Amino acid sequence: MEYLFSTHINDTPYRVIFDNERYTFLPDADQSGASVFSLVREHDGWVDRDPLPEKIKSQAIDALEKYLLKQH
Repeated sequence: MEYLFSTHINDTPYRVIFDNERYTFLPDADQSGASVFSLVREHDGWVDRDPLPEKIKSQAIDALEKYLLKQH
């Protein structure tokens, strides 16, 4: 498990980790109502294993792509 970066999704702070080909978004400990979710990169696209609201998925993908672009 590798910590990558922190971001805000829907005004909720998240830590993003990478483990077993998954990018997992973990809400900060004081965010009791927020959910943990993961995205996987498959065939040049992002796949959510559990259905996510489109707004959350879109913000998460934007954060991941911005992070990954900085790595190159």
